[in-house]
Amino acid sequence: MIYIDYTGNIIENSHINSSNIKSIDFNINQKYNDINPALKINFSNDINNNVKCIKKLLYFQKSHIDFVTECNDFKIQYILSNCNDNILTAIKAIFINEGKDRYLYLYDNIFKSLDTLWNQCNPCKFCNDVCIASKNHKAAHKENGCCYSFNYSKNVFKFIDNVKVCKYLGKDKRCTTENISCKFFVCNYLKKNNLFNINMNDYLLAQVFFNNKQKLILKYNFFKSKEEILEKLIEKNNTPFFIYYLNGNYRI
Repeated sequence: MIYIDYTGNIIENSHINSSNIKSIDFNINQKYNDINPALKINFSNDINNNVKCIKKLLYFQKSHIDFVTECNDFKIQYILSNCNDNILTAIKAIFINEGKDRYLYLYDNIFKSLDTLWNQCNPCKFCNDVCIASKNHKAAHKENGCCYSFNYSKNVFKFIDNVKVCKYLGKDKRCTTENISCKFFVCNYLKKNNLFNINMNDYLLAQVFFNNKQKLILKYNFFKSKEEILEKLIEKNNTPFFIYYLNGNYRI
């Protein structure tokens, strides 16, 4: 069991006498009073189920529906079982006020997770700045893989203009700005050969805390700074989604 206090912090189990804790089991369809005993939640390996659970907890937080049981001078809000680091990160995010602070926290955690995945899998197999796709003559450039920035062309006969090595590619061949869109991108060579792929739907934090417009922002703003993407995420835009997507309003 993991015990969470009313600020979102984990309480050490050694400080808790579980036999004295009054709690109620979580039911996603149940209505709760304004103030309730600590909420006991059993998560699963089903990401869709976990997304629904976290979204419900986010609703409780926004609606000021409280869960609290006092035990050994601690105010316990949630009692969690079968949870992983992503769930704990999501729980912590719930307690961060909406706005740039929450998005910064989420952005950093998603980026770290993606960066770890790329480093562990090493699908590009870079050697002397040449990736596996370039080595097999399936890439547009001989060196530096996909790290070439561009502008979408206004010329109807061209797709992109101003192709050049990305300004955020450091001397050590690592991104100097932590661009999350580039981390979500997987080239066609890797996907077609079933070597590697990334699906945003597999990321709990992205599914819970970002709407469909924001997911487009996360996915398609290559070669932009982390700060620019964060500002775009908190931008207010009431354009209907279809028009927002069609006009490319998600691009910085």
